[in-house]
Amino acid sequence: MTFPMTKMLKVLGITLLLGGLGHTIGIARLYLTSGVPEATRVMVDLWVAEAQLLSGGLYFVASRSATASAAWRPLAGFAAVAAIGFALPSLAFLYSRAPAFFIVPPAVYLVASVLVLVRLARSRNQQPRREVRT
Repeated sequence: MTFPMTKMLKVLGITLLLGGLGHTIGIARLYLTSGVPEATRVMVDLWVAEAQLLSGGLYFVASRSATASAAWRPLAGFAAVAAIGFALPSLAFLYSRAPAFFIVPPAVYLVASVLVLVRLARSRNQQPRREVRT
């Protein structure tokens, strides 16, 4: 894995982990001060925190496994798919209901995760194929 890719995965991982932690603390505080809302709202809030923590953790672990040449690929790919799966529906919902500053983080996660998938696809295509002996 190239050095800039390692940094990108690490930054994405830390950002998503901190975002998930911040979201969790924020909704916990909101629920303590305003009461627990309806179940669907609680489920959406839990889904957002889970998606950020899962994606962030996978990105961070992928950045740490840079020494193993192929070990980071599945981790980074799954993190990217999880982040995209979180960001796409979030953007549609946030665009229609939330202030503009809430749209920026999912948009950044979406663009960065698409870039990770593109880089994964390109690096996989550039590797020489191994000959299978039978």
